[in-house]
Formats: sequence, C-alpha cells, structure tokens
Amino acid sequence: MNPAAFFRLPPRPALPSPLALPLKLIPGPVHSIALTTALNRLFAARIRDGEFEFLRGRILTIQVRDAQVEYRLRFAGAAGFVPAQPPQPPDLAISGAIYDFLALATRHEDSDTLFFNRRVIMEGDTALGLELKNLLDGMDWEAMGGLLPPLLKAANGLMAAYERLSG
Repeated sequence: MNPAAFFRLPPRPALPSPLALPLKLIPGPVHSIALTTALNRLFAARIRDGEFEFLRGRILTIQVRDAQVEYRLRFAGAAGFVPAQPPQPPDLAISGAIYDFLALATRHEDSDTLFFNRRVIMEGDTALGLELKNLLDGMDWEAMGGLLPPLLKAANGLMAAYERLSG
C-alpha cells in the first residue's frame, strides 16, 4: 500500500502553526540580525569582491509566509548586509513558503519555475530581483565549503523523501 494513500500528504508541505509560533514570537529585528550575520559570513569573499554592489542602499524584505517571519535587510557596501529599519519601504520584497525557499536554495526546483508559478513572489523593483536571482543562480554552492554544502544536501534528501511519500 502506498503510504501517501493512507496519509494523504500535500504535494508541498507547509510549516505547521505550532512550529511557526516560536518563530513568530521572536522580534523581527532579531530575525534580520541572524540572517544578515549568516549572509555576511557566507558571502564574505563575494562582498569583498563587490559582487553585491548593485544592491547598495537598497532595502530587501524576505517573507516566509508559513513561518510568519519577515527579514528586512539592505546592502551597505564593505559592511555587507545590515538589518533595515521597518519604516522604510522595501525596494524588493520576496515571499514564499519555507518549502519553496528550500527548493530554491537546494536547486531542487528551477528558480524560474518557482517564480513563474508564483510559489516564490517578487514585488517591487523586479529588475533588481532578476539581477539578484541571476547572481545567486550562477553561484557554485558546493565551492563555498563549510557547513552549507552538507546542509543543502541533507535538505535536498529530505525534500526528495517527502516527494516519494506524497506521490
């Protein structure tokens, strides 16, 4: 018997509300500080090389809908990514479910497909978003080393297992 017939798993999981609650209770600026710290470490060499200069002074928001979390950041040149203050409107807003962001990060699904099917949505300066998407699509995540490649490989494996159970 197919386990999916018994469990009736949705094709794409959403973060359950009880798991999202602790994330929602953490103040937004704390989320943004955590993300900017991670991005600055991950992209340190690329920041030094000026690859993100097209984002200088631009405010980005990333909304993880099912986790009910919003990250607000801007690129500050040599200082890298820094949290942005809430009253300033974003130049680019990107939103999606956690599963779709994982599919994007792991390249489990093509980024153009995720955007075209509106699973990941860009609003605001879409030319800026396209430039950012192209930069990220061109990066070799395996070459970055550290914990990122094994984390992405594990996430990709979990997503593949879920798809086998749901299909």
